[in-house]
Amino acid sequence: MSEPLEVTLLNASIARVWNERDDAVRLAAIADIYHPDATIFEPTRQVTGHQAISDVVAGVLRDMPEGFRFEETVPTLGHHGVALARWQGGTPDKVIVSGADAAKIADGKLIEHYFFFDAPPA
Repeated sequence: MSEPLEVTLLNASIARVWNERDDAVRLAAIADIYHPDATIFEPTRQVTGHQAISDVVAGVLRDMPEGFRFEETVPTLGHHGVALARWQGGTPDKVIVSGADAAKIADGKLIEHYFFFDAPPA
């Protein structure tokens, strides 16, 4: 059995968008994965549209050290057009940030993408 489309898209977003430092490559990946009217929701902001999403990613990655990557920590779950992923981001020797994403699809692409961040380690 193949994985649900929502799982494929959310995993692709983590791999191809949130880890991509090249603006042109990232924007092309966003066009493949995200609906033209897609909105990402963070606790303190939301942005809509491919360029705005790319700008947020560029800002996040600009603040991270060399070798930083996001990766899923457990298999992504999904059904009925909604997916949930647990992830962490860091360098090979240090986790810097972790959390969970929830995403909804429409017309075969991600249209709503929500970010939840774990409290920093004590």
